[in-house]
Amino acid sequence: MIRWVTKRTRLVLQFHVGLADDGKDVMATKSFQNIQGEASDSSLTAVATALISLQQYQIDSISRQNTYSID
Repeated sequence: MIRWVTKRTRLVLQFHVGLADDGKDVMATKSFQNIQGEASDSSLTAVATALISLQQYQIDSISRQNTYSID
């Protein structure tokens, strides 16, 4: 039987940091690596919420990126 195994997990926060001269949004990304693959979505949400409260910019998106392998 094929089994998917989580190899890496990253928490990615994307922030709106302003507007460029041409009026387009300027975004900045912060990635947090080496997160345990077994971490629950609710745990990551709690961590993201705490990290966002420490930032000076408006949050645009929060994502979880998992890398898997077949075992």
